[in-house]
Formats: sequence, C-alpha cells, structure tokens
Amino acid sequence: MLALGLIVRTLFISLHDRPLISDEREYDQLAYNLAARGIYVYDDTPTAYRPVGYPAIAGAVYSLAGHRPIAVKFAQALVDIATACLLYFLLASRSRRAALMAASFWALFPPAIFYANFLMTETSFTFLLLLAIFLLVRPRPSRTWGMILLGITFGALVLMKPGAALMLLIPVVLYRRLRLTRRDAALAIGCTILIVAPWIVRNWLTFGKPVLSSNGGVNLLIGNHPGATGAYNLSFDPWIMSGASNEFEAERRASQYAWEYITSNPGAFAVNAVKKLAHFFESESGLLVWTFHPQPETSLSRFGVKYRQIPLVLSVLTNLPYIFILLAGILGFVASDREAAWWVSLLLGGIWIGIHLVFFAGSRFHFPLMTVATTYAALALANPLSTLKELTTPRLAVWLIASGLLLTLWTFEGLMVFNV
Repeated sequence: MLALGLIVRTLFISLHDRPLISDEREYDQLAYNLAARGIYVYDDTPTAYRPVGYPAIAGAVYSLAGHRPIAVKFAQALVDIATACLLYFLLASRSRRAALMAASFWALFPPAIFYANFLMTETSFTFLLLLAIFLLVRPRPSRTWGMILLGITFGALVLMKPGAALMLLIPVVLYRRLRLTRRDAALAIGCTILIVAPWIVRNWLTFGKPVLSSNGGVNLLIGNHPGATGAYNLSFDPWIMSGASNEFEAERRASQYAWEYITSNPGAFAVNAVKKLAHFFESESGLLVWTFHPQPETSLSRFGVKYRQIPLVLSVLTNLPYIFILLAGILGFVASDREAAWWVSLLLGGIWIGIHLVFFAGSRFHFPLMTVATTYAALALANPLSTLKELTTPRLAVWLIASGLLLTLWTFEGLMVFNV
C-alpha cells in the first residue's frame, strides 16, 4: 500500500504540472535565496514575515537538486508516505487491522496526494505533527532520547507555524497521563527552545525584535475587522497599516487594530468565530480550485464560479473520502477509551482549532488533524461491533450532533456553490 501510494503521488506530480501560486511563490523565493545566497530575503530585503522552517527544508532540496520545485514535491511525496507508515506504527500495537487500514486510507487519500504537489507547509507540517503524537504516546526505549527527539520535532513545527508553540502545553498538562516526569517535560521544552533560538536571535540581530515572525498581527487582522468573513479576506481598510516603515510596524498596527476591534465588538467576534469554525471544516473546495482550476488566482470570477468549473467527478472523489474519514474518525474518537492518546488528540485538536477561531480559518487548516481522524476512523472500522458497543447514549448523542452539524454545513455549502 505504501508503494502504491508513492507511485500515485509520483505520477500525479509528474503529470499534473501547475504554476506556483500565492504562498508558493514566496516560499520558492525564500528557499532559493537560502540555497543559492545563504541569506533569508525577499529580493534583497531581509524578512521575518514567514518563519524559516519550510523554506529551509525546500532550500535544502534546492541545494542538492538545483532550483527545481518539482524536486521538493517529489521529496514531499516521500514524506507523505512516511506519514502513512507512521500511522501504521502508531496503531500496530493496538490492532494490526486498524494499522493497515489507517496506512491504506492515507496512502490513497486524495487531499494528501494533492497537497504533496504544492510548495506549501501542509505535507511536512502534518508529518511532524503525527511524529510528535507518536513520540508522546508510544513507549520509549530511551526516555531521554525520546524527549530530545520530541523537542526537536516541536521546534521544527514552531519554525513552520509559530502557533504550534502552544502545543508545548500537551506534555506539561498531560505529563501524568503520559507517564512523564517533570524532567521529561522540561527536557522536551528545553530542546524546542534550542531549536528555535537561532532563528529568534537572527531576528533580534537583524530587526531588533526577538520574535518568531512578523505576520501574526496581519493574520489576526484578516479575521477580525468590520468586513471579516472568517476566512482569508484582505478587505480591511488599507489605512490601518498605511505609512508603516517596515513589516514589524505593519504588524504592530494590524495587531493593535484587531485587538481593539475584538474587545470593542465581542458579539461580532463570537459570530465570526462560528464562521471560522465552519470554514475550518468546509469541503476541500479550496484545494480543488488550487489544484485543477486553470486560473485559481484570477479576480475576474468569484470563488464559487471557479469551484463549479471543477469537474464534478473530481469534487466527489476528493470530498467523499474526506467526509467519510472525518465522520468515522469522530465516531471512533467518541467511542474510544480515555487513554493517553485520546487526551493528546483532544488537547491537540482543541489548540489547533482554537488558534484559527482567533485568527482566521479555511479548509487547508483542517488537513493536519486528518491524521488524527484517520487513526480513529481505522479503529472504529477495524472492529465495528466493538465500536458500537462502546457507544453509550451520551456518546451516541455527541456523534449524531457533530455529524448532523457537519452534514448541514456541507449541504449548505453545496447549495450556495451550485445555486440550488
């Protein structure tokens, strides 16, 4: 199954050539400048707008293979198959059948195949996130080395997406359930800091700011202004950041305005949070448009129009596996015993969703959590009779309510897109 998954990804990347769009162009430029010039700049201007994690990975591939984005994509295909393999090892001690199902689901999961063809963080971040879960919940032959590797993994996650720093709460809050000592948790956090520190020092020396990035304020503003929709939307008034002398000044102004808007409009913030939650769990429409539309960035047509232009068979073949795995994953999660992995998944999901309820959301952001959904979907489907026996009335009610809300969301989205 792993070989089949790798073949499918390799063929898709080889045959479906597409130009770089949106964030990809920036990651490409940063990675090339790192590989060819040894500096982290846009053109010749130093930046900290995007953390160094993913450009460093892409830059390492460029240094070996030359400036070829397709080489990064082939590397991502290998990484994504490693994710499927890791799902197998995560579940192998609990159920061989569930382990094989989880690895097979991911090997042939259309969104995972499509994301490997993007010069974006999703594939690498998702693998590292699953690796962190694996290191937290599996028995460790050497606890010290396990915590060091966990710290390195957390550090890499933070250098891709600074919000991942909140995931350090997991070994702290759950150290008893994970059978960790305070020394273990401190070692993991200390290694994370060591991995992240050089980047922070670089920003301090370059900009006088000991920070991870300069995009936090802008991302906060995108989700919190009078015209906010809950999704990525640059309709805020440009005067908010007009006259800013650099990216850090722009971030300060954006952050100040966004927090003032939140505190002055708590009702609007709550309504936007519901919208963000809906955008977080919406269909794979964005991925499909980015992957298959000939002009995904054109402003001449609305997003719904672009989505309708995607062949219906592609939409069905992409969205049905997503819907199936998510609903089955929720079923497996609510029916599962409250062991260490369950609590890690709960806290991880809460942190990740909570971040996007504050900032902004979109379908691409649920992708890292789909490994968790795949895990519990496989556990539920490997022994369905046992799963049903574990469904007490309260648990069944939780699953039915969650499933009903999601099905309502997807139905409403379909009606809006196709103007039914």
